[in-house]
Amino acid sequence: MEIIALDNKGLANIPIYIKPKEKHIPRRTYFKLDTGASITTISKNMLNSLGYCDDWIKSNSTNGPIKEISSAGRGYELAYCVILPYSTILGKVLNNWPFYIRPEDDRDYRNLLGVDILSNFKFTFCYNTGYVNIEAINDPYINFPMLPHQKIDELDINN
Repeated sequence: MEIIALDNKGLANIPIYIKPKEKHIPRRTYFKLDTGASITTISKNMLNSLGYCDDWIKSNSTNGPIKEISSAGRGYELAYCVILPYSTILGKVLNNWPFYIRPEDDRDYRNLLGVDILSNFKFTFCYNTGYVNIEAINDPYINFPMLPHQKIDELDINN
């Protein structure tokens, strides 16, 4: 079980270790826990800081902007999807996991941990103490999800 302090807005910043493009050791990044987000999103700036240049992002995005994501107060936005080769969250391994790139804006909440990953954890918010308790509920590997535009017979998990 992990115990994570809430920030002054009552939000939890969850560490995710993501493998940079040219390095072998994953780097610690932080994502806001968002129980209202169905997918996990990452900013282009975060990807750039991990060594994933704009050309890599463009050539590795799956079929352009493929998913409409709901944005609180702003309606729907198109998001690009990139598959990151390796990351871990609270001891769970994410191999070839899809991260959606939010349109760039001036808000702080671009790196959001959504229900696609959160559904593998049990969490309890303790606002009176200022902490959230998070516990893994499955094995150490989170299963690769089917992308919204793929059919089951199109998935090739060996690539």
